[in-house]
Amino acid sequence: MNILVVDDDRDIGDFFTYLLDGQDHTIHLARNGKEFHQLMLAWEKFDMAFIDIKLPDTNGLRLLKEIRLQQPGCRCIVMTGYSTIESAVEAIKLGAEDYIEKPFENIAFLEEKVNRKDNVEQTNVVEYAARKSGMVIGRSKAMQELVRLASRFAPKPLTILIDGETGSGKEVVARFIHEAAGEKERPFLGVNFGALPENVIESELFGHEAGAFTGAQKVRRGFFEMAKGGTLLLDEIGEASLSTQVKLLRVLESKEFFRVGGERSVKSSARIIAATNRSLHEALESGHFREDLLYRLEVVCLTIPPLRERKEDIPELVEAMLQKEGPDAKQISHGALKKLESYTWPGNIRELANVLARASAHADEKIEADHILFHGNGKALMDKAEEAGPISNTWVDGRKKQLEEDDYLSLEKMVDEMRESEKKAVQQVIDHTLMMTRGNRQKAAERLGVNTRKLRYWLNE
Repeated sequence: MNILVVDDDRDIGDFFTYLLDGQDHTIHLARNGKEFHQLMLAWEKFDMAFIDIKLPDTNGLRLLKEIRLQQPGCRCIVMTGYSTIESAVEAIKLGAEDYIEKPFENIAFLEEKVNRKDNVEQTNVVEYAARKSGMVIGRSKAMQELVRLASRFAPKPLTILIDGETGSGKEVVARFIHEAAGEKERPFLGVNFGALPENVIESELFGHEAGAFTGAQKVRRGFFEMAKGGTLLLDEIGEASLSTQVKLLRVLESKEFFRVGGERSVKSSARIIAATNRSLHEALESGHFREDLLYRLEVVCLTIPPLRERKEDIPELVEAMLQKEGPDAKQISHGALKKLESYTWPGNIRELANVLARASAHADEKIEADHILFHGNGKALMDKAEEAGPISNTWVDGRKKQLEEDDYLSLEKMVDEMRESEKKAVQQVIDHTLMMTRGNRQKAAERLGVNTRKLRYWLNE
């Protein structure tokens, strides 16, 4: 195997030569960009390249782009110090297989990288993580690239920010990263800032000591503590108040926190993944998000493409959703599938799941195109189905008749049914508003005259 090492430090070159030369490997050393280009001209092919990001006459990322363009089959690994970790992340996005930090501490890692001759191991990791997390990778280039980046960054102790529209599958991607980080059983916990009242957030995140406040009768661990050794998903991070953002920043910087009412710091070993459906940069400009926290969160930023931009994935998504029904799973016709592919999906995968569940409920053996009803053309059917519901005159008259005939009526049961109907009606209106605003909860909340936390409350009811 021809291995290229590009580093201006002679000790690094000597290290690779001592470690690998003669083990069916030939080591080629370049100390700068000029020597790199000379070797590229002199040798027809390199099987692997280790490239330092900082070089005296050029940038290692530039050399990475060149070798990836000229020799796409060459496996590239960049070498970096911690201060250049952002460049290492950029290298992964440019196609590098991995990065290693100097000084080298894990020699076995280097040897494993060199001796692995194909991508079977990485493929197995991706398939395992996708199966465990429920992710459908699909065929679109956008999702293929997202999965490549997510799987590369998964084993690294880096904070990851996932952004994407409502319903696009941010939690599923977070679970995929969690599973791809290793097969060992580790906790995965999520906290949704849009659903937690401000007065309980600190206790939920960091826990509290006995007697810290009224009702705190015993010590309680918070999410950061319960996620020890695993992954903590900070969902809807854009909904966090500025005071909460300060506390989160402190944990990300120091890896320590205090329980409410506590005097001793607690170490945090949880891997942090944050998710948002709103632009944090816009929130930053409007003064609703801290710049220093955003800098800490987006060390790695992964954007989930909306479903309307990857419609070629719909067949696999539909198949996976139908298979969840087990032996009773319906088949879907070609016409129904084409109808699904022609829609714009403002509610993304969540909307697809809802539409498919409704179609499956109305179909006998096979889902046909007529069974596919979107938020507009499903109104007539819903009106018919709810004709005898608690909010209709027909239903009220039926209860009166029951009282007259049986001389008894459970008023509590009647109220419960009315409340359930109210809840369904509110959720339908919210879903419709989210479709109108292409999944933007901030705009949907403004149209409905509520704040985003109240909107989230109704969605979770």
